[in-house]
Amino acid sequence: MFQAVAIGGAYATGREIIEFGGVYGAYGWAAGVGMALLGALLGFLVYETARRYQLFDYRAMMKHLIGRFSWLFDVIYIPFAVLIIAVLSSATGNILHDTLGFNYWVGVLGVILLSALVTFRGTVLIERFNGIGTILLIAGYVLFSLLVITTRWDEMVAVFAEQNHSLKPDATLLDALFMGMIYVGLGFVIYPSTLMSVRHLKSRKDSIGAGILTGGLYVVPWFLTFFALMSYYPSATVFDAPVPWLVMLQDAGGWIVVVYGLLVGWTLIATAVGLVQSIVLRVDTNLKESKEKRLSGAQKAGIVFGALIAGMILSQIGIVDLIAVGYLIGAVLLIVVFGIPLFIKGSKYLLPRAGRENKE
Repeated sequence: MFQAVAIGGAYATGREIIEFGGVYGAYGWAAGVGMALLGALLGFLVYETARRYQLFDYRAMMKHLIGRFSWLFDVIYIPFAVLIIAVLSSATGNILHDTLGFNYWVGVLGVILLSALVTFRGTVLIERFNGIGTILLIAGYVLFSLLVITTRWDEMVAVFAEQNHSLKPDATLLDALFMGMIYVGLGFVIYPSTLMSVRHLKSRKDSIGAGILTGGLYVVPWFLTFFALMSYYPSATVFDAPVPWLVMLQDAGGWIVVVYGLLVGWTLIATAVGLVQSIVLRVDTNLKESKEKRLSGAQKAGIVFGALIAGMILSQIGIVDLIAVGYLIGAVLLIVVFGIPLFIKGSKYLLPRAGRENKE
C-alpha cells in the first residue's frame, strides 16, 4: 500500500527525484541514502504504534499522537492530499497525451472516474489493485532504467567521475542528505493510506520487517530513476520537463513509451485511490464519533468526487510548480505535526524490552 501510493505521486513522472535529489548531480545519491534509513525507521514507528493500539485510520493515529490538537493534521493533510491528486491528474493528462495521443483533459477525467470506481468497490479491491500495480510498475522501472542507463552509460559515469553538481554548485553531500530526509516527510501523507493494512501485522517483528521493506521499496525506484537522470545531467531538456521520464524514453522506441503510459496510468490511479480512501475513512470515523452514525453512500460519493475534482482544477497550475513549492511546504508541516510527535511517543518501541506484546 505504501509503495503503491508513493510511487504514483513521485516516481511515475521523475519530477520529484529531480527536485529532491537529482539537482545535486553526483552528490544526489546521499538523498537516497537518507530516505532509505529514515524511511525504514519511520515506517517501523508508524506500523508498531498502529499495531499496538489498533489504530487503523489516521484520525485514531493522530488522536493518539497529539490528542486534542489532532485537527491540525487534517488542516494540512486534506489540502495536501488534494495537491498530490492535482499532480497525478496533471501527470496523467500529460502522459496519455504524449504516449497515446489523447487530449490532455481525457487523461485528467479518466484518472478521476477510474479512481472513483475503484474507491467505491472497497478496501479489498483497493489492496489488490494497488498491489498488482506496484509489482508491474517496479518491473517496468527496471526495464525503463536499464534501457536508459545502458545506452547512456558513459554519460552517467562521467557525471560521477567529474563530481558534477553544476545545478547546485555550492551544495555538499550533507545538503543532499538533508533534502532526502526532508523528502521523507512526504511519507506522512502516505502512511494514513497504509493503516488499513496494519491489521495484517501480528508482532513487533512483523512491524520491523514492514519498516525495513518500506525503507527499501521507497528508494529502489528512486535510485533507478536517479541513475537514469544522471545520464542526462544537467540537460535542461530533461531537468526542466514536467514528465522527465517521457523525455528520457523517447529514443527507446514507440512501444516502450506506450507501455510506460499504461503502467504509469495504473499507478497514478492507485495513488489517487489510496489518498481519497484515507480521506473518506477519516471523515467517516469523525462522524461516527460525533454523531454515532456513518457516511451514506451519497456522502462518500460527494467526498470522493469533491477531492478528485478539486485536484483536477489545481492541476492547471502544472507539475513543476506544484512539486517544487507545494510538496516542500507540505513535507515540513507534516514532520512538525506527525513526525516529531511520532518520535517522542514511539521511540520507546526501539528499546529491546519493547518487544513484549503488552500495551504500555
